[in-house]
Amino acid sequence: MKRLTVRHGKRQVFHFWQPGGGYDRNVWYERSVYEMMEYIHANPVRRGLVKNPTDWYWSSASFWEGDHSGPLEMDPIED
Repeated sequence: MKRLTVRHGKRQVFHFWQPGGGYDRNVWYERSVYEMMEYIHANPVRRGLVKNPTDWYWSSASFWEGDHSGPLEMDPIED
């Protein structure tokens, strides 16, 4: 918690999110959900951290490829 507290002048402020612009929006279409997931899964690849999205330990990409042994329990999407 201490690392998430920053000082602005004389007051301390708790920051959960990283500083930056960020962008949020409502998702209206199922296709948009999958596009967003692909975008997020590709982030470690774009940064040169791994060759494939499924290689990133904390990514859910492996789960969606059928490997359910990852560090986080995921809920499958019902068809």
